[in-house]
Amino acid sequence: MSRFEEPRLVLAGSFRSGRLWLLQFLVNPILAGLFAAWLLIPEAKLWQLAFNVLLAVVIVAAALLLHAGTLNYFSDQFRGQPPVAIKTAFGRALRHIAAIAVCAVVFYVVWMLVGGLAGYHETFPTYVRSALPAFIREHIPRGVLTGLFDVLVFLLQRVAVPGLLLPLTLRAADQGFRGFGRSGWKTWRITIASVQYWLILAVAALLGVYGSNTLLGWRPSSESPTFAGETANLVLRMVLAYGLGLFSWMVACSLIGRRAGSAQNVAGDSTA
Repeated sequence: MSRFEEPRLVLAGSFRSGRLWLLQFLVNPILAGLFAAWLLIPEAKLWQLAFNVLLAVVIVAAALLLHAGTLNYFSDQFRGQPPVAIKTAFGRALRHIAAIAVCAVVFYVVWMLVGGLAGYHETFPTYVRSALPAFIREHIPRGVLTGLFDVLVFLLQRVAVPGLLLPLTLRAADQGFRGFGRSGWKTWRITIASVQYWLILAVAALLGVYGSNTLLGWRPSSESPTFAGETANLVLRMVLAYGLGLFSWMVACSLIGRRAGSAQNVAGDSTA
């Protein structure tokens, strides 16, 4: 296989199902809207508190099902199971929702712990620079070390954590707790043991995070701006940023599904 074959297959695979794209494109904003509404629910009465808890559970479960089902779909696609049905992939994720929830909790905890490193944005680079010999320190501005530290935190939180934990989440979505057996860990090791895997994941993260933020932060230059024009521009930038973020997520899912699906064939594993 040529060095460009895997990126080509991952990119092509991410566009294979228009229905899945439509599902992701529509359901994510709906869940975001429900979450915003959930924040406004009062808790003064018992029934309001009960409804608050129920809606929270529904939102979280729907989000987990949406994304775990997407991972299952791409895994099935690259495992060569004909035909690949969205309903089958999502049904399997629904049966294993408890295992998926455990993975989601672990993912969230690790994500937050790694994200907490950003709090050392000023102090750690300053400490490292002060510990360097004077003849080296005079050639390395603190801003350079700060930038390198920010890149490191980004790679850890946006690439390393998803790259290590999302394949485990796929194992949970595909086989439930049984996916964490010996063959499951073998599949996980094969999935992540590729330089191309990490490079593609890093590019997807850059597009999804920095690309989307750049689009949202872009301001048009106009000598006579109008409210309607500014509003239309804002809506356009939000749609484009959302589309780019969704594209990066679908590519990441396609990548993980391809690697995991191929690894399962090697490990002789099967779905449940």
